Amino acid sequence: MKSLEAQRRRHIINCTIAVLVRNGVVGTSLSQVASEAKVAKGIICYYFGSKDGLFDAVLASVRERMVDAVVEDAETLDDEWQRVAAFVTGHLRYVRKHRAEVLALRHLASTRAGGSEVSDHLAIWREQKDWLVGTLTAGQDRGAFKPFDAGVVATAISGALESGLLQWAHDATIDLDLYAGQLLDLFEPGVREPAPEAQLVSA
Repeated sequence: MKSLEAQRRRHIINCTIAVLVRNGVVGTSLSQVASEAKVAKGIICYYFGSKDGLFDAVLASVRERMVDAVVEDAETLDDEWQRVAAFVTGHLRYVRKHRAEVLALRHLASTRAGGSEVSDHLAIWREQKDWLVGTLTAGQDRGAFKPFDAGVVATAISGALESGLLQWAHDATIDLDLYAGQLLDLFEPGVREPAPEAQLVSA
């Protein structure tokens, strides 16, 4: 796709997010998005086909942005627990900076808006859980993590994150840094093997 076309698609998607946050799914029309984006309604239909197609594009775009931003930084770290910690703090830091995207995603997910067969409202959380499973398993293979079911622990971490985000979506005064720190303090003792010196002291 040409760069100009990609920029125009991104602009329309961002404008759709703004309208969704203000009006919700039911109150969002192609005409309103066109007005927000300052483009003809036919341009939106050209790029996205229909309102359902536009909503699918919003879902895919937010999912891609969030997963890429959160996982990219974590992937640069060698220690598996540091990667998990970077994932948790990075996830909450990202959504704090991109509140509109998160609210739009929740509007779409709560109504299951979108029309294509590839529209998957749970994909972003499943992709994050799969990444956590892989990281936790790698830590176990290296002997840095305790024996546990990586799928169960990944579900618990992911679920705790989503619960916090749901609360924050309704109350932006919640301290997400504090929330992330307490989550990590809670999960670290159950995940990490104690350092050798700590094992000696306890013995």
